[in-house]
Amino acid sequence: MPAYNAGQFIARALASIENQTRLPDEVVVVDDGSSDDTGQCIERFRQSSGLNLVVRQQVNQGSSSARNHAVRVATGNFIAFMDADDIMYPRFLERMETGLDRHPDWVACFSDRDIVDPDGRLIAKDLDHPKFLGLSKKDAGMGYMELADDALFSTMLSGSLIPMTMVCRRAELEAVHGFDESLIFNEDRLLFLELIKRGGKLGYAAESLGTWQRHEANKSGSSNALRSIEASDLILRKILDDQRRLKLSPQECAELDSERKRLARGWMYAASRIRAASTFALGRRLLAEHRITYACFFRAIIRYALARGRADG
Repeated sequence: MPAYNAGQFIARALASIENQTRLPDEVVVVDDGSSDDTGQCIERFRQSSGLNLVVRQQVNQGSSSARNHAVRVATGNFIAFMDADDIMYPRFLERMETGLDRHPDWVACFSDRDIVDPDGRLIAKDLDHPKFLGLSKKDAGMGYMELADDALFSTMLSGSLIPMTMVCRRAELEAVHGFDESLIFNEDRLLFLELIKRGGKLGYAAESLGTWQRHEANKSGSSNALRSIEASDLILRKILDDQRRLKLSPQECAELDSERKRLARGWMYAASRIRAASTFALGRRLLAEHRITYACFFRAIIRYALARGRADG
């Protein structure tokens, strides 16, 4: 569990782990340079908890670094990931372990997840996303499913469809060298893409076994929209640079090129909509890379001017 300024949430997250029907062998929390009371909240919880709670601290380096740090400290062969503002339902670890034990060819097992608002009211379920519903799957028995879609890699280029309510085999994490620490956003997508290209199978429990709470402090919050797009662009560049190692097919390369152009258009419009200072420089760069057209550039500049006019008015 990476934790950064999570004092408002972390005791609740740890309590949900303590309520598991299959208690974890250890819980490794990496405090990623928090400036709030995260450390004190963890210590107060530890004093009354029976969990084997291992706490490490580091200067702020982001969740990828914190997760990798935790994996290095952990001793188990199965690694469960959880953010400090999430909740695990009681049977999460039991169901994930059962799935991986029953299916030795699965590199990871995940579950559906309830998306809730700041007051805990249900908004949606993760696996109800239209792209996920459109994936080919096969019934693995006992309420488990296996992703069996040959186009899974291509579908995941535009965004991860797999929630981080998951347990992964340690050996598979080490084989892809964990999370890319140059990524501050969307690091799970690159991890899954690499696991998929290794030929690993992904299974899941079709039931909701945890929550993801939407609030403005989420990295996916509206205030981080441009940074998230920039991280997505970096992921696609990394895949492009690694296409030989990843053994991308010509079709996958074409789909990657198409996704980079689609992302570039969205990036321009997002930057212009919020009047980002980088809009003009970004447009010139994307034009030079032949990822947007002049028509897209001029539409974005017009949008930028209109947005600025409304703000000045």
